[in-house]
Amino acid sequence: MNIAEYLDQMRRDIPDCSLVSFGDLRTGLSLRASAADPLRQDQLEEILQHAAFTFSVSDALAATGETETADRQSAIVARPQGVLIFVRSPDEPSDVICCLCRDAAAEARVVNGANKLFHGMAGGS
Repeated sequence: MNIAEYLDQMRRDIPDCSLVSFGDLRTGLSLRASAADPLRQDQLEEILQHAAFTFSVSDALAATGETETADRQSAIVARPQGVLIFVRSPDEPSDVICCLCRDAAAEARVVNGANKLFHGMAGGS
């Protein structure tokens, strides 16, 4: 399966998920997306900027020991349209999946789907 097919599959498999995108946190580029309603590139990259900021704050807190348990792979940001769920690759931390879902209950499915995609990109089956 190619990356676009993975993203489409994730969006179909996660109830009330209207967007799944793949991007690079280092460059700030959204590289692929699957959306119920198409978004412009600048909108996708704004979401990616939210992911980069969220992970930078999470990493800074984890480095200072200010959080007891920091999940360094995923993060959730509430928005009026739903929640953004971000998942970083465990092997390449600049690779990220960004999802817009109705609520945070989708987090486990998003993390599982993202990890399948990351595993597939690394050549796993």
